[in-house]
Amino acid sequence: MFKLLNSDKLVTQTEISKESGLSQQTVSRKLKELEEEGIIQRIIIKDGEYIKLTDKGEEELKRCIEDILQLIMRTKILHIKGKVTAGLGEGRIFLSIPYYIESFKKYLGFEPYAGTLNIVIYDRISLENRLILDLAKGIIIPEHKEPNRVLGSVKAFPSSINSISPAAIVIPARTTHPKSVVEIISPYYLREKLSLKDGDEVEIEVYL
Repeated sequence: MFKLLNSDKLVTQTEISKESGLSQQTVSRKLKELEEEGIIQRIIIKDGEYIKLTDKGEEELKRCIEDILQLIMRTKILHIKGKVTAGLGEGRIFLSIPYYIESFKKYLGFEPYAGTLNIVIYDRISLENRLILDLAKGIIIPEHKEPNRVLGSVKAFPSSINSISPAAIVIPARTTHPKSVVEIISPYYLREKLSLKDGDEVEIEVYL
């Protein structure tokens, strides 16, 4: 299939069979289906019949590769340890704004509890892993303009905390927190769900 991705490369059915490990009959049947869907085209020249991706086929293959890469990235896990700390109440305000509520439902698949759980990092490895998040792609909640204000973008990372999920680390573009403090959202009231109080240690798994 990677040979097919090269738009200048023509391949034969035999080559596809060899590369894929499928029988000639199976390849022939699949190619017929792909041709009917407009994914490939057959080109007849004096040397025989060759197969090439159409423009639609190239786009479909690129999309599949991107999906696979995203799946691979999702299997990468960072561990962050920290202790529960009191917040300033900003998370409650942040999560009362309809745009953010709807965006988290859309991009993360859950409606968050109206408040964040703040975790302060105290060890070097966890802080290094937190800094990696600044470079990682994450899930971006776009900036949103309203008549009287601009709501800043937010980067989110699906996570679990003490094995409880769904949850996510959220990193607002505009924040008063230092890098050593992370904010967690979840559909649960995590202090109650995990019986947490200030100073309790937690471990977060972050899925890149």
